[in-house]
Formats: sequence, structure tokens, C-alpha cells
Amino acid sequence: MLLLAALLLIQQPQTQETPKTPQAQQAPHDQTMRPRPMPLAPMKKPVAAWSATTEEAAATPANKAWLKKGHAVTLTGEVLDLSCYLQLGKKGEAHKACGAKCVANGEPAGLLTKNGKVYMLLAEQHHPRRDGQVTLAKEMSEQMGQTITVSGMLVKNAGIPTVYIEAPAK
Repeated sequence: MLLLAALLLIQQPQTQETPKTPQAQQAPHDQTMRPRPMPLAPMKKPVAAWSATTEEAAATPANKAWLKKGHAVTLTGEVLDLSCYLQLGKKGEAHKACGAKCVANGEPAGLLTKNGKVYMLLAEQHHPRRDGQVTLAKEMSEQMGQTITVSGMLVKNAGIPTVYIEAPAK
């Protein structure tokens, strides 16, 4: 991206610098002045990491190594009910009511991106999730069929891409 911006800057026609005169005395330009393209700012990494309770739950060196497989991501896609989507291909507005009920009653939510990739969405906080203090059920069922953006920790284990996102308290 930066190389492209540099090439665009090099290819811009160079204009002669005119002497600085007060604004009222400047002559109008005969040529149309084009602004130079500004280089794009580097994309910020998603603000996501494993929570303290997940880090604490990684009690063994093997658990700690497993967590290192994860990395922060931000994804945009349609919220769907994984059970009906994987079983019957149901999604979108026509499946909104059914999918909302499935997720509200414990079925896992997913995210379907524009390029057709499907990600399971799970609550990230380990101990609160385990103890029933946080859940994604209400939030995801209310957003069923809508396009949302999530940031979290992506793990691809056993062929199942899963994004662990911060879940609200019950």
C-alpha cells in the first residue's frame, strides 16, 4: 500500500513554486491544482486479547501454548444461528425469528462474511463463561440476520474457526 502511494507521488506532475505574495495580490492559477494523495495511515490492530480469566485458566504449558495459536481479528458479517445454517443452510431475514430462538436457547451463534467464510462466535471470558455469568445468547439473538463487526481472538483448531469475543454480563 505504501509502495502504491509512493508511486502515485512520484508520478504527480511537479509544479513550479510561485513566490509567496499576499493573498490579495496573487494571480489566479491557469492550471487546475490537484492535491497530492496522502499516504494511508497504517491499519490499527484490533483491540483484543485474551482476558485475565482465560490466561489464568491456561494452567499448564500445553494450555499456554494452545492460547498462543490465537490472534486478534476484526470481522464483519451476518449473524447467524450455526445449527440451522450448517444443517439446512438457513440464514438472512427469512430465518431471523427461528435463528434468534435457537441462539437464545443455547445454540451457537456464527458470523458469515461476504467471502462465504463462517466463524463460530463464543464468549471469551473463561471463568465467567464457565460459571454462567456472561453469555452471547441475548446479544446475538437480538442481532440475528444483521451485519455486524466484531473484534476478538481468532483460533482455528480442528478445522473450526472460532472468534472469542467479550460477552456482556447476564
